Amino acid sequence: MHKKYGPIIRINPDVLCINDPEAYNEIYVTESKRKTNNHQPFSQGIGFDGSHFLTTDHDLHRRRRKPLEPFFSRSGILRLQPLLAETIEKLSNRFEHAKGTGTVIRLDHAFFALSGDVVGKLCWAEKDEFLDDADYSPRWYNLVHSIIKTIYLFQMFPWLARTLNNLPKSMMLRLVPQAQVFEDFDKMTLENVAIAKSAKVANEQRDPYKRRYPSLFHWIVNSDMPESELADNRLANEAQVILSAGSTSTARTLTHITCHVLANPRIECRLREELRQIMAGWPEKVPSWVELEGVPYLQAVLKEGLRDDSVYHDPFTFGPERWLGEIDPVMLRNFVPFTRGKTRKRHVVAYRGARMSLNGVAGSRNCLGQNLAQAEISLSLAVLFRPGAPRLELYETDVSDTNHVHDYVVPLPRLDTKGVRVTVH
Repeated sequence: MHKKYGPIIRINPDVLCINDPEAYNEIYVTESKRKTNNHQPFSQGIGFDGSHFLTTDHDLHRRRRKPLEPFFSRSGILRLQPLLAETIEKLSNRFEHAKGTGTVIRLDHAFFALSGDVVGKLCWAEKDEFLDDADYSPRWYNLVHSIIKTIYLFQMFPWLARTLNNLPKSMMLRLVPQAQVFEDFDKMTLENVAIAKSAKVANEQRDPYKRRYPSLFHWIVNSDMPESELADNRLANEAQVILSAGSTSTARTLTHITCHVLANPRIECRLREELRQIMAGWPEKVPSWVELEGVPYLQAVLKEGLRDDSVYHDPFTFGPERWLGEIDPVMLRNFVPFTRGKTRKRHVVAYRGARMSLNGVAGSRNCLGQNLAQAEISLSLAVLFRPGAPRLELYETDVSDTNHVHDYVVPLPRLDTKGVRVTVH
């Protein structure tokens, strides 16, 4: 379409489709240059009303997001090291127990359970763990993917969502049995909001980092937010967005990267060798996120799993080496997997295979969980591909089971895939 009509096309009265990297910094700007409201039709019918992510007004969005930011800042994520290590070790131990049994594991389900447990513990401090399920909680995976696959439908036909929401629940479930997963999600988050609200603490105890793990929603309900922002349904919708987004993006990226690494013995061998020294003391000695950022090939693998195909040579080949040595500035400029609110020069670093200046991303509309995602993916890959780890082998799976085919807000593979399946040796 763009080849025929040009880089900017109006596809309906409210939407421009832009295929021009040069326009990126003109669209995603700082608050000082232009306050930007969310595109209101984007949120119609999705059912997460009141969450910071779908708040239309710029200033209200900022007020709703601000209490969440300390937990997802770089320093906040560094405090989560014990949570990440404990949860990732639990997954690794499950793989260890499956070694040599011939059991076929849905790796996409396992990673979804992992990321769901990490973000769930951050939100609630204590929760039932998806990794405890024998099959890695496929119900959780299916619930969130059911939501994802309805987003565009309800965006295009918001009256359909409103009609269904206005029906008595018993009637709606008879007409649309699949809606039970949404009902379960509502119930789970409302129950946890009630638990958080019942745990009011004295002012001197309100530092969330005094707990074993920071608890996001215990902190929010004890904050100075106005009562109008602490309504049960709004907080439940906020929780649903954080749990869904925190599970989906991280698990999808981990699955995609791991499948490509396992499909390429050369990449797997090099990654294992580069992790030999830093992972020698695992699990007694857990490398920090900062230390893992200093492993060039690990970070090259991570970046290769996050890029798109617009400006890269041989884009459909998984090649981490493109991120080592002298890197084309055009690649760096177009590497924005977590979106960009504003760009600020952060520091010059000597890792990831080269000295380069990294652009930090800030602003109120960028990805809230980018630090958590990068720390979790880095440690997960380091644990899974360390020398001596249980060896995963693809089972009746190839990269077509993970490569991006469909855009459902998040990229998904072909819909007839049976998932990324492995056995453990």
